[in-house]
Amino acid sequence: MSDTQKRPLSLIIAIFIIGLCLATSCTRANAKTSHIGRAESAYRQARAGYDRLVKSPRLRTDRRAWIHLINRLRRVYLAYPNHRYVAPKALFMMGRCYRELYGYSGNRRDINNAIRRYQVLLQRFPGSHLADDALYALAEIYRHERKTRLARKALEQILRLYPGGDKAKVARRALRRLPKPYRKVSHLHYRRERGSKRYHPQRRLRAVPGARPVLVQEIRHWSAPDYTRIVINTTGPVSYKEGHLLTNKARGSSRRLYLDLSPAYKKKGLRDKILIQNGLLKGVRIAQFRPHIVRVVFDLGDARKTKTFYLENPFRIVVDVFGEGYLRKASWPVHRPHKRIISKKREKLSLAQQLGLCVRRVVIDPGHGGKDPGATGPTGLREKDVVLKIAKKVALLLRREVGCQVILTRNTDRFLPLTQRTAIANARKADLFISIHANASPDRRVHGVETYFLNFALDKEAMRVAARENASSTKRIGNLRGILNKILKNTKVDESSRLAACIEKGVVDRLRKRYRGIKDLGVKQAPFFVLIGARMPSVLIETSFISNRQGEERLRDDRYLGQIAQGIVDGIESYIDSTKPT
Repeated sequence: MSDTQKRPLSLIIAIFIIGLCLATSCTRANAKTSHIGRAESAYRQARAGYDRLVKSPRLRTDRRAWIHLINRLRRVYLAYPNHRYVAPKALFMMGRCYRELYGYSGNRRDINNAIRRYQVLLQRFPGSHLADDALYALAEIYRHERKTRLARKALEQILRLYPGGDKAKVARRALRRLPKPYRKVSHLHYRRERGSKRYHPQRRLRAVPGARPVLVQEIRHWSAPDYTRIVINTTGPVSYKEGHLLTNKARGSSRRLYLDLSPAYKKKGLRDKILIQNGLLKGVRIAQFRPHIVRVVFDLGDARKTKTFYLENPFRIVVDVFGEGYLRKASWPVHRPHKRIISKKREKLSLAQQLGLCVRRVVIDPGHGGKDPGATGPTGLREKDVVLKIAKKVALLLRREVGCQVILTRNTDRFLPLTQRTAIANARKADLFISIHANASPDRRVHGVETYFLNFALDKEAMRVAARENASSTKRIGNLRGILNKILKNTKVDESSRLAACIEKGVVDRLRKRYRGIKDLGVKQAPFFVLIGARMPSVLIETSFISNRQGEERLRDDRYLGQIAQGIVDGIESYIDSTKPT
């Protein structure tokens, strides 16, 4: 074969080889494009499931729905673990889901799972556009748990590694809001302060578990002629010393109580002085006394007694100030028949019976409100709305049937701190304090009525109910023992337990007349924040389980709410009758 004949053949072979290579590369490109499309499609479907879940009031409180969604996202990640876009998105959404689930469950494992997902994202995909978002989410979790050092470290990483990212600006603002690192004061400086004229011996130190450097954010107060409550809000637990400053009569100084909070810092912009001028207190002053100590001084007027304690979740220090009129307050005597009837059985009379006290003023507290919805039923019924309706019915019946003066802590949908609810009862010198709630349980089958008074919980279920009602708190309940030991010395435990028994019986008897399956769960005791500090018999009633489908359906019925209200009034009447001496 000649050279001229060989050229066309070699040209044809070359063209065939080039075409084969192009076809192979196109096939690979199409396969890669198809693979990317499947990955993004799988992620979009899982993300659509998240959008549906958060929009549904029923699903977003269902743990099984959250776990099902997390498993879908996990399958997407395991199917495409090296995908530069889909894999970090799936990890980030898993962390977000676990974090939101923790808000409903309070289960520590959920928030730990969220932290792990964010950390895996940062380790495997440090160049992802979601890396700075994951760091910021970790900082928020650590800040909420008061792990200030870890929160600061995460925010500083954002500024160091991703200075041009969308989270750099917010991270810079968040860093400014964090408490400054704790700096120890030298022993020499302390001795010099102790030797100075400004040093005064402290009466006692209250060491709070878990105390770290915190910010003193706000001071609130509620006043009545013979009673004032001051609440000091901080960003976390803080230890404090309590004592009195020396009175300088030449300068006209009144008696002064002080609290030294440490380690703590005064928030920028917080007022240095609050004028009260109600006779009991002239005012409250706050200052950065030392580099790590904030001093709060109370200029006492005609105050005869003060009581200081702290509450948690959120942490705050409470100071109650009492006047002479409050301490020697006497209730009105009841009418006694001319002929005294003596029972053959000599029963032990309560203190209220011995004194012949009666009930003229009752404070009714509808639980939760405003930004705190309380428990939510399977179809979205909110506890705060139900208990407000019951409280209004109770107030109407008490005025009409018993002739009591009734005060509602709230008569609209507004948020009210737990400390303010008790302060209202104390300020108005109430004879009874009744907090109304609707119960909830992870087990949807649980139902019934139960009534609580303030004391240590005797079983896990009572502790769980207390944890849920204590301002969405599920942590640190065990630390209440120290403050309760002191508070319960002055709390009317016996009278509160008798009032709880009367109300429990009144509600159960009323409901059983018209409804089937009403379960009497009895009278229990637990450490409810809303009852702490009340200077009158006080109880908390869990009217029904809103988490139970039948319970929620009944709580929607106005007639059912009316029967609960009538039962509470029956119980109060029974308690009033029992206080009359025989």
